[in-house]
Amino acid sequence: MGKIAILPDILCNQIAAGEVVERPAAVVKELVENSIDARSTRISVSLLDGGRREICVVDNGCGMSSEDSLLSLERHATSKIRSIEDLNAISSLGFRGEALPSIAAVSRFELNTCEQGALGGTSIRVDGGVIKDVREKGLPPGTQVLVRDLFYCLPARRKFLRKAETELAYITDQFLRVSLANPHIHLQLKSQEKTVYDHPKCEGLLPRASRVLGQEIAGSFSPVDFESGGVGISGFITPPDIQRTNSQALFLFVNGRSVYDRLLQRAVLTAYEALIPRGKFPVAVLFLTVSPERVDVNVHPAKREIRFRDPGQVTSTVRTALFEALSKVRPKFSPYSRQQPEIFARQTAAAFSGTRMGNVAAFPRRTIEFFEPAAPARAPVEQTPAPIDETAGEQSFSFSKLNLIGQLGNSFILLESPEGLVLIDQHAAHERIVFSSLSGKKTRAAQLLTRAVVVELLPKEAVLLESFLPSLCALGFEIEPFGGGSFAVHAVPACLSGFKPEEILRDYLRYAEEECPANEGEMMLGLARTASCHGSVRAGQKLKAEEIRRLLEALDSIDTPFTCPHGRPLSHTVPYDQIYRFFKRT
Repeated sequence: MGKIAILPDILCNQIAAGEVVERPAAVVKELVENSIDARSTRISVSLLDGGRREICVVDNGCGMSSEDSLLSLERHATSKIRSIEDLNAISSLGFRGEALPSIAAVSRFELNTCEQGALGGTSIRVDGGVIKDVREKGLPPGTQVLVRDLFYCLPARRKFLRKAETELAYITDQFLRVSLANPHIHLQLKSQEKTVYDHPKCEGLLPRASRVLGQEIAGSFSPVDFESGGVGISGFITPPDIQRTNSQALFLFVNGRSVYDRLLQRAVLTAYEALIPRGKFPVAVLFLTVSPERVDVNVHPAKREIRFRDPGQVTSTVRTALFEALSKVRPKFSPYSRQQPEIFARQTAAAFSGTRMGNVAAFPRRTIEFFEPAAPARAPVEQTPAPIDETAGEQSFSFSKLNLIGQLGNSFILLESPEGLVLIDQHAAHERIVFSSLSGKKTRAAQLLTRAVVVELLPKEAVLLESFLPSLCALGFEIEPFGGGSFAVHAVPACLSGFKPEEILRDYLRYAEEECPANEGEMMLGLARTASCHGSVRAGQKLKAEEIRRLLEALDSIDTPFTCPHGRPLSHTVPYDQIYRFFKRT
């Protein structure tokens, strides 16, 4: 007897289910995507025990005939594709014809469906892949799929399911991604007969994003709308001060399909690289639109991953789109008024009272230098400022137009704004200004040195420097080998003309050895960060009022006055209401 045998259909379906149906969230994803493909305008998902005991998905889509409903339970039976050409240009969410038979093979499954305009529908019951009952039934138009006791026939798989709360969390994530991608559909999620989410149909992404992510996040969104080379990017991003500790708030979609794509994620993070600290992530909802022929959605059994025909062009377009969008993002009066206001209010109060609070050392009063105010105070002491027109504030915002109060500890610039007290870290602010000058796309100005500076390097440093010479020259340096490990520096970027080029080069080479920049862009980013530290106003440096004004004007001239190049904040606002509460004036 031969050793090789053809497996029974039921076993084939159960094996396929291992690829398609990983957990209850995968069931919800597949069924909801089928409902969307059926042109539904209302979809309801109901769960018991986190989907482990029961999942019920009901829609008002086109429904199926009796013949089609039976065929839908056969493997590789689908209405989405007919030929290889269709497979190469997939526009629907589902297309393999594996979801229903795979789910039915590992559950107690029931399908109830009725075509629009039909007098009656079809009800089919399946246990572990075996059809138990088929009958005609009076049903409303649309489809209902009921999945009970997932993996009941595969105990080894069932024991790997997590507790109900964990499975519900996975389902919620899938549901919210679908909801963001389909604001034109009324979506509802229930658990244990209680409504978890109810997202009515709405016009456009912003109102749906407000429901999914909250009004505060949606209120900070800046639009992205860009197209190049047949790749379109639309959606919303948040300013750099809104950060998360993981990538869960990066919602990426390709042709309406939610994807987990490292290439796209990296492109987004690159755009924010000099704006947020390493290990932090922005909040973004981004939709990419490309011709179906240019993207392969058939590379992962659960259709989570994709492959682009021209990945370099796609990622480059994403970065360009986000750079352009971020350049238009301006703080209203302070981009950091959201960060830990209560803690900051206590620390500020301690600073002005000359006390210590916890581990926070207060600045002594004598370190505050006041300047003659340029204009009368905007808000009376005993009155809360009138509400601000946020739209007008966003358009007219300028640090240099705020009333200059003075300098705190020769490190922080104090300004008065309609929102309250604004503190600016002068070193971080100047770092950002220098960094923007070095890393901008415009032609950089070079400053010839009166005498060439010869830098002596170790062999490893010399090899690194030679490999980076083209990037350094692009920034405004003029450097040539001078024999052995020596290099002659004839010119430096104009913004660094007052600083020692040998210190900048040595520090950058130390950075490059540790970070191993992979491309020219990363090399330039690292050099700009290193140089900006050397070419910046220092903490503890006393500044005259005229010098502060010039610093603020330079800060206003750059695209992203949010953080230093290392991602640390450069400004913070203590709102009036917090100051009034501290002095019990509310």
